[in-house]
Amino acid sequence: MGKLSRKKGLLGAGLAVLILGAIIAGQALIHTEERSLFPSLAKSDFSLLSHEGDVITNADLIGRPTAIYFGFTWCPDICPTTLSQLADAKASLISDNVPQADQLQIVFFTVDPERDTVHQLAEYLTLFDADITGITGPVSDIMAAVSRFGVFAQKVATSDEDYQVDHSASVYLYDRKGQFIGTISPAEPAEMGLAKLERLVTR
Repeated sequence: MGKLSRKKGLLGAGLAVLILGAIIAGQALIHTEERSLFPSLAKSDFSLLSHEGDVITNADLIGRPTAIYFGFTWCPDICPTTLSQLADAKASLISDNVPQADQLQIVFFTVDPERDTVHQLAEYLTLFDADITGITGPVSDIMAAVSRFGVFAQKVATSDEDYQVDHSASVYLYDRKGQFIGTISPAEPAEMGLAKLERLVTR
């Protein structure tokens, strides 16, 4: 019975190792597939306006670690929550003396350019305790740029005179070279998102 128990133990340990290896390999595959779905900043061409009224292009975002969130100022909950979390995360990294944390640029890219004018974006971003760059522009140019990023955005009527915008809710992360490296999902714990941002700024 002792030999049989030892054999079962070895088989169990071996099975556990195989399962762990499969999980790790699966996670690596998912991460690789995710990266292949989205283009680099260099291939996400746009020439639009910042919340300060200046021309801003995709090339202007290259050179610093970047977190881009696509949303709109009339969004009732997830947009302000996400921007607040990003602002808090950056402040936390800086206070923890994480190297180069101050270089993290947070970008709020509107998916509702009809209402999100330069002035509206500028007013909205004063609500957050962080240096956030807003991006807006003509409707056709915004929607073309959003499409190049691989982001979903669709206007949904809520009444005869009003509407909301359904949109991708993840934060898109890019390294200093403008390469897409992953996302932060709204379903993830705050600690996980913070860890991703730390890896982003220190890589």
